[in-house]
Amino acid sequence: MKRLTSTFLATLAMSTMLPFAAMAQDTTIRMWTFLNPTGTSPREVALAEIIASYEAANPGVDIVVETQAWDQMTPKFLAGHGTGNNPDVIWVVTDFLGDAINSGSLLDLGQSFIADWSPEEIADRAGPYWDLTADGDKQYALFTSRNYISIMYRPDLFAEAGIDPESLTTWDAFLDAAKALTVTDANGQVSRYGFLQGYSESQADPALMISMMLGKGETLFNDDGTAAFATPAGIEALEFQTALTTEHGVLPEAAVTWTSDDVYEQFASDRAAMILGASVRVSTLQDKLGKDKVGLMLWPGDGATEHSPAVMAGWAVGVWSGSPVKEQAGDFVEYMLGADSDPIWVAKGGQTPGMLSTLDNLADFVAQPGNEYLSVVGEGAAQYGWLAPIEYSVGGYRQAFNKAIQNVLINGATPEAALQQAEDDFNRSHNR
Repeated sequence: MKRLTSTFLATLAMSTMLPFAAMAQDTTIRMWTFLNPTGTSPREVALAEIIASYEAANPGVDIVVETQAWDQMTPKFLAGHGTGNNPDVIWVVTDFLGDAINSGSLLDLGQSFIADWSPEEIADRAGPYWDLTADGDKQYALFTSRNYISIMYRPDLFAEAGIDPESLTTWDAFLDAAKALTVTDANGQVSRYGFLQGYSESQADPALMISMMLGKGETLFNDDGTAAFATPAGIEALEFQTALTTEHGVLPEAAVTWTSDDVYEQFASDRAAMILGASVRVSTLQDKLGKDKVGLMLWPGDGATEHSPAVMAGWAVGVWSGSPVKEQAGDFVEYMLGADSDPIWVAKGGQTPGMLSTLDNLADFVAQPGNEYLSVVGEGAAQYGWLAPIEYSVGGYRQAFNKAIQNVLINGATPEAALQQAEDDFNRSHNR
C-alpha cells in the first residue's frame, strides 16, 4: 500500500508538472517592426534567416512578426502601453526614443541579459548609439538598421559627366554637380534631375537644409527643448533648399507631395542622379540597379569644415516592460542583435554593423566593389554624424522643416516667416 501510494503521488506530481513544462517551452513572442520576414528586400531576408535560426535553436518558441507602418509604429506602441496589448518586442524610431524611455514602456535590458555581459562584450558595442539608449546604469535598447542619411548617387552617371564624387566638399560644388547632372529632352522637359528629395510630412526624411544648418555649428533645439529653426543659418539653408527648385531647376516643385519612398522610386527609374537617401536603403536599390550604380557620399561642408553632419537614425529594439514573456523576449533580442546575427545583418541585409568586432571580421566583405558605402557610413558616423537629442521629445521636427519648405514653395512665404511658423507650431504641439 505504501508503495502504491508513493507511485500514485509520483504520477500525480508528474501530471501536474507537465502543463507547466509545456508552457515553459511553448512561447509566442510578438514583435512589431516595419520589416516583413516574408519579403524580399535584403533586410527582410536577413531577419527571416535570423528568426528561423532562433526558432530552430529554441523549440517551442514562435516569433510572430506583426509588420507595422514605420512612421506610425512607435506612437502606436506608446499609446498602447497602458492597455496591456503591446507586442513583446518593439522597434522604436529614434525621434520617439526619449518618450519611450520616459514613459516606462521599455524594460531595462540589464535585468534581462546585459548584466551578464563581460566588459569586452560591452566595449564591443561602444559608440553614440549605445550611449543614446543608456540612462545611468540602465540600458533600454540595442540599435539595429543604423542609418546615415546623406547623398545617395549614381557612380556611373558621375563618371559619364566627369565628376568626382569626392570633389563635392562644398555646397557650391554640390550645386554645380546637380546642374551638370540634370538632363532635358528635345522638348525641354527634364528627364533626369540632378538631386531629389521629398517634402511630404508623411514618411519624412530630414531635409538637406538640416545638414547645412548643422554644418554651420547650429543647433536645432534650445536647452529647454524649444525649436531653434528661424536662425540666420536656418534662413540661409532654407533659401538654398528652395532655390534648388525656384532658381536652379534641379529639383521639381512636385516634390512637395513626395514621400521618401517616392524619391527612391524616382531614383530606381533613372529619374535622378542624386537623392537624399538613407544608408539602409543602399542594398535594396543595388539589387534593382546593380551594385556599381548606387553609392553613398558624405554631405558637403561649408568651407570651414570638410563635411557637414548627417542625421543619423535607426531603430532601438527593446522589450515591452509589460510583456508576460520578458525573459524569453530579452533572449531573442540578444540573439537577433548579437554576435551570431550581426554578420547576417551586414552581409545579407546590407546594414552597418552593430558590433565593432563584426566590422573587423568582415573587412574583406566591406572592401568588395559596391560595398564601399559601409566604409562611408563608418567614417560618417564616427566623424560627421548627428543624433537627435532624447532628453526631450523631438518627434515631428523633420515634418516641421518639410512644412516650412512647402510654405515657401506653395504659399510664397519668406524663409524667415516659414521657419518662425514651424517653430511656433512645433513648440505648441510639444507644450513648450
